Formats: sequence, C-alpha cells, structure tokens
Amino acid sequence: MARSDIAPILDRIDALAQEINSFVPLDARSIQFRADLAGLLVVSIVATYESCVKETLMGFAGRHHAQFHLFTQNHFRKLNSRISVSDLYKYARTFDNTTHTKFGVLMNKRKKKLQNYVGKDFTAAYEQLLNWRHDFAHAGVRHTTVEEALKTHRLAKWVLLTFDDAFC
Repeated sequence: MARSDIAPILDRIDALAQEINSFVPLDARSIQFRADLAGLLVVSIVATYESCVKETLMGFAGRHHAQFHLFTQNHFRKLNSRISVSDLYKYARTFDNTTHTKFGVLMNKRKKKLQNYVGKDFTAAYEQLLNWRHDFAHAGVRHTTVEEALKTHRLAKWVLLTFDDAFC
C-alpha cells in the first residue's frame, strides 16, 4: 500500500506527544498537568482527524475536476471534529456507491486483521477518542493519560487510513 496523503498529517500527533514527553516528563509532580495535556492531546488528535477527512474528500474531488474540488471544500467547510464512523460511511456514500462499498469492504478486512493482530477493535478506539475529546472539551473531564491517548490513536488512525484508501 502506498503511503497515504494523510499520513504526514497524522505524523504530527506523534511529534506533539514526543514534545509533551520531553518537556513534561512523567513524575509525581506533573501528574495533574500531564492529565490536562492528555486532554489537550486528545482534542488535537480529533481535530487532526477532521483535517484528514477534509483532505481525503477534497483530494478525491480535486482528482475529478477543479470545480468539484471547490464545491467539496465549501460543502465540508463547517465539518466539526465529532466525525463518527457512521458519518464516514455517509460521506463515502455522498460521493458514490462504489466508494461506499469499497470503504465497507476495506473496513471489514482491516477490522479482522487488526483484531487478530492486536486483539482490539480499531473502530471502538476511534469512537473512544471522540468521547474523550467531548468530555474534556465540554466538561474538563480527564479520562486518559498521554500514553493511553497515543496508544489509542495508533489503533484509531487506521479508520482514517482506511477511509482514505477507499477514495483511491
């Protein structure tokens, strides 16, 4: 599989986590601050996912026609960062049934593969990040650590990579 166009966007999350770990190492004095940083990291992760979805949709449209790209850019301008897996299926269907079907087939294949490899559901990890983001952004609830957020992201990002693959 060729490196996805969204991979560099997703790579920024790992870089941010490395910076958090280098500037605020884990020790007893930094636990509360790191919990806040974990919440902010989750907000950044989910906002990055929004950028990936937009990039995928606009890239697909741009490969077809410049006006289609402009229409897609305007249509999805107000897309928010609470994009569920079911929303991704709706977006795929918006473009054509072939893309929607391809996305479903790829999701099923990847789900089985990752389930066998890591024993976890990557769509559940994706939805977990959305829930953590919502709880932190709207209520300041700290559910996770920097390490757990990054571990969850490393599984959840496969939802977006699969979505991007469906549009190729």
